[in-house]
Amino acid sequence: MNTNDLSFGYGAIQTFVSDEESLETKNERKCAQVGFNGKASIPSEIASVTKNLIGSGVLSLSGGIALYSNDPSIIMSSAIWLISLGCMSCYSAILIAKVCDITNSSTYRSCWESTVKRGSLLVAMVSMLAPAQGDLAYVTILSYTLKSLLESVQIYWSRVTCLLFITVVALLPLCLKKDFDGLSGFSTFGVASVFVAMIAMLIRCFDGSYSEGGKFYDDIRVKPYFGSESHQWSRSIFPYLCMIFQAWVMHYNTPRFYTELKDASIPRFTIVLGCSFGLAAMMYIAIAAAGFWTFGGHSLSYILNNYSPNDPLATLSRLCVFLSTLLIYPLAFIGVRDASLDILRVPPHKQTDTFLNVFTIILLSILTVLAVFFDDLGLINAIGGVFPALMYRNAVNSMPSPTRSQQREVVIAMLLMVIGVGLGTLGVYQS
Repeated sequence: MNTNDLSFGYGAIQTFVSDEESLETKNERKCAQVGFNGKASIPSEIASVTKNLIGSGVLSLSGGIALYSNDPSIIMSSAIWLISLGCMSCYSAILIAKVCDITNSSTYRSCWESTVKRGSLLVAMVSMLAPAQGDLAYVTILSYTLKSLLESVQIYWSRVTCLLFITVVALLPLCLKKDFDGLSGFSTFGVASVFVAMIAMLIRCFDGSYSEGGKFYDDIRVKPYFGSESHQWSRSIFPYLCMIFQAWVMHYNTPRFYTELKDASIPRFTIVLGCSFGLAAMMYIAIAAAGFWTFGGHSLSYILNNYSPNDPLATLSRLCVFLSTLLIYPLAFIGVRDASLDILRVPPHKQTDTFLNVFTIILLSILTVLAVFFDDLGLINAIGGVFPALMYRNAVNSMPSPTRSQQREVVIAMLLMVIGVGLGTLGVYQS
């Protein structure tokens, strides 16, 4: 190995402090270097990470399963896929946190520059485009949902009017929040909203309201359809896998989540991720199963469209999803803002409250204008899965004496990277 490959940047050297240095001193110095105070508790981080994961995309999972099966028993294998890819995504987030810890980095780009070095601008751009894509999707759903809700009370606004109203009245105040800890209360409410929608869907799944002869069976145009067909080993499953990849995306915010955690350490952050991904997985499986067991092979891509407009529980679910989507927007927006500041190389000491407020208004205006003209952006998740494994490999290779455990972990990370990118690429292609 070239001796230059063993050299360390300033941030990496600062990580290797003496064993006698207290945890408090380490965290204070780390926070001072990266510009964050690390005030968020584990519960508040769990709420924020879970809300970052659970968006309106969860309502497409039933329709994704229906693309390759109409057999109710397929839920078991569908859940296994969801959990397996969730574990891979969670592990990737842990790798990013480890790179942050080794290199004292606070952004995706700085992690890359401290390890792989070349191509950092591309990494920062991908880190910006991933949450930007999510925000455009969220605001499109919000504008159409508000339009439908207003029409139900004889108020007729155009989608653009709804879009502008939501942006000014709701999104701007939320996006002016400076960190995730300030959004933790909203995140908890957003997770609770999805939970209420999940309970409503489970009630309708088991009370027979949409079965033949049920209370709302005659109200719906698309009737439930069940059989024994299953094509889980064909390419028909790839769109569902792509939906799962989209559902687990939160890596663009991992450095910020890690640096904002009080007394940040890998074990504490692993607790946050384990609880968050576990809670999200439970809700994903419950919502996907409730929708598919109710409508089977005729589950639509947005499952709430299957339900009767006269169903009060379905209306409640739509309202809850509207609130949940509204509250996930600022979490993705912070990812866009951080990546944009990273691309522009704005140092932390210049990111004053006034500067961030002005920058937020400009960035939110740009996203709103884009949302007026664009309803859909392609998926870019396949290449995003490459970064954590490569960064961790280079970080470990840069250590003077990496442990055998770290070397084994590099092999595992690279193997999972290949599997993840392969499945993600096939999902995008089939979609």
